[in-house]
Amino acid sequence: MKNEVQNNKLVILGKLAASLAHEIRNPLSAIKLNLSLLEMSVEKYDPDTKESVLSAMEAVERIQYLIESTLEFSRKNVKDTDLYSLNTIAEQSLEIITSAARRKSIQIVPELSNNLPMVNISKNKTTQVILNLLTNAIEASPRNSQIFLRTYKSGKEKIIMEVADLGCGIKDEDKVKIFTDFYTNKKNGTGLGLSVCKMLLEEQNAEIDFNSKEGEGTTFTVKFKV
Repeated sequence: MKNEVQNNKLVILGKLAASLAHEIRNPLSAIKLNLSLLEMSVEKYDPDTKESVLSAMEAVERIQYLIESTLEFSRKNVKDTDLYSLNTIAEQSLEIITSAARRKSIQIVPELSNNLPMVNISKNKTTQVILNLLTNAIEASPRNSQIFLRTYKSGKEKIIMEVADLGCGIKDEDKVKIFTDFYTNKKNGTGLGLSVCKMLLEEQNAEIDFNSKEGEGTTFTVKFKV
């Protein structure tokens, strides 16, 4: 009975996601077009205006990725993998989310190992995972703190990516629930972020785990197979 209720929720979510995506995409495209026109002449403006335009463009791009993330959650086993540089995807993700961190005076520190082998992954899905993990880290972190985005090789067969924050950590009673669909302890949360991450990674034959201590911070670890 419980599984049936959960499946019904997912079916409803899929229909809502498709409908909302269609309604949001058109006005979002218009906003992005106008911002692109402003961006072409952004050097003419004062520094504050320039920063606002660039920040708005980054926000639009984040919304687009969030829409795709919700849509991916409603699809089953969509295969779009190829050989990619994990570092390149990480760097592109940082370009999208840096302004959100800056608004809280948080510095995202990239610690990306050189000469990593290419990985057979989905660029879009991996970007969504990185953005979700960094967004959670930003929300959990105090002002004027740091978040670390790391990549490195482990043995001959795995590439590791870590997102580590020095924030509030996860309560012991919440640790078994955080990858559950629709679970959230945020006032306005959907409960989809980490469950989406887990699903998108499993579709790429990757794994996600975490280590957290309440009051000290959290590290999410993603393991990709080479």
